[in-house]
Amino acid sequence: MVAQLPPAGRDDMARIAELAAETDAPVKRQHLISQVLLAQFATPIRHTAGLHVQPHDLRNPQRMPKARTPRGVGWIEDFVPFASASLEQTWNEVEQHLPEAFASVAAGVALDEPDTVALLRDVIALHWVRSQHYRDLHKFIFRAFYQERFRRFLNEDQVLLQLATWEKTGLLVTGREGLALHAERVLAPMADAYESGALFRVRIEASFAKARSLLAGHAVQILRPEQGEFLIGDNPALTMRRDGPMVSFNMAIGDAHSVLLPISPRYVLSIGPNPAYLSASRAEVDELNTLQICAARRYVYTRPGSTLRPFIIRQLRAHRPSSEPVPRTA
Repeated sequence: MVAQLPPAGRDDMARIAELAAETDAPVKRQHLISQVLLAQFATPIRHTAGLHVQPHDLRNPQRMPKARTPRGVGWIEDFVPFASASLEQTWNEVEQHLPEAFASVAAGVALDEPDTVALLRDVIALHWVRSQHYRDLHKFIFRAFYQERFRRFLNEDQVLLQLATWEKTGLLVTGREGLALHAERVLAPMADAYESGALFRVRIEASFAKARSLLAGHAVQILRPEQGEFLIGDNPALTMRRDGPMVSFNMAIGDAHSVLLPISPRYVLSIGPNPAYLSASRAEVDELNTLQICAARRYVYTRPGSTLRPFIIRQLRAHRPSSEPVPRTA
């Protein structure tokens, strides 16, 4: 992932205090996959108004997919529970320009337009950070930091804790139980910011800015399938690294060989050394689709009428835990 600062530093707490004054109504249903991006996988279906995508439930693969509108899928309620209205506006600053960018991709001229290239990098950064993977990493880092900070207060930083307690209460605490109680009190503002989601709110904002900066110096490549089509998962922006025959994903951006994002059945964005439209062989298309399936938490999406369902079932058998039921026939 992008670099993480020590949880709840002074800048974080100042930003949280600033956001606490937000009066706009919170956004409950927050799309992790931009609706405008999902719309690139959507097509009309008979007897139904509007465009639809086909969700494939990886936890219940035996369930036949039912087409849904882009608005109805790809979201999590209260993904960011604190000051979500202003954060949604941040995302919208990128998303509102995507239809024109996707049209330039399809016309074959996107890489000749510097503003479009910058926007394509930004949509990769947005989906890399606005993800369940990032939220899980945030939780892991905070809990590890809190436990280590608490341990240090009871051991090598005991004197610092005693001084902080003396300054606040005038008491000299020496017993381990008393030290533990005051350690919790010292760490309480940070813990409260974490529990309320406020810390996640400021971190996802800062990490988006960091990811944009990290990607800014890199070229965008656009992959087109020679055969077949691309699908998209619910954790769609993936870092990828290839070491000989081994392919891994979801490492930090700085450790990756590329960052990939499907933007339609016909195109995948890739961060690469040189700007180019590139052809993806059938094997490469299968590999990229497999990565999407492996990285997804619950759903992958195709266009209605796609022939990818048997492929999805095969990859589930090969790569998902054996405890998850997989039907014998697609």
